[in-house]
Amino acid sequence: MLVTSEMMEDGIVPLLFTGGACNIQGINGPIRNPGRDLLAQWLDQNSWSYFDPQIHSSTHGRDYVWGIDGPQEKKARELAKLRVYEITPTTIAAITILEIMDDMRCHRRSIIWFNKGNFFSPIGLGERDQLQQNTRLRTQVGEMVFQHLLAYINAGRQLRNELVSMLQHDHNAIFAYTLDEVKAAITAILSR
Repeated sequence: MLVTSEMMEDGIVPLLFTGGACNIQGINGPIRNPGRDLLAQWLDQNSWSYFDPQIHSSTHGRDYVWGIDGPQEKKARELAKLRVYEITPTTIAAITILEIMDDMRCHRRSIIWFNKGNFFSPIGLGERDQLQQNTRLRTQVGEMVFQHLLAYINAGRQLRNELVSMLQHDHNAIFAYTLDEVKAAITAILSR
């Protein structure tokens, strides 16, 4: 069951917080990340409540409102029994990684789901090696802009590598690379 900000204002606390990658930058601007929708369907099938901060008119009937949803998102993240963070190759995930580190600081159990792999490949740019070989783009945008794009790709890669390195021995961090691994971890933790 999806727990909305309005439900949280009425005192309902979700069992899980499902956060992470959202607002993928596509050709026509930000698009909703569909990755957590499969997870939400499975959670619904198991009658487990969850707060999904990727608020969108197709799932919540409206778009994100900072004054309402920001405080409730923070509250849901803090109060949920378990947090699931989806990190995809198409978003830099900087805020998600800050949230994960805050959870580790507070000893909150979290699943870190590298959906589709632990690499960074923004739409239109590709992975670092692809970008480095893209002489057409380099010519079109100029050397300075190209170096900034390369730095962006390197930052996204480094964020992911450092996250794993820093948390590999933290018992509150559970790394998953497939939806099935996420489901197995959720089932094991919630059955305790």
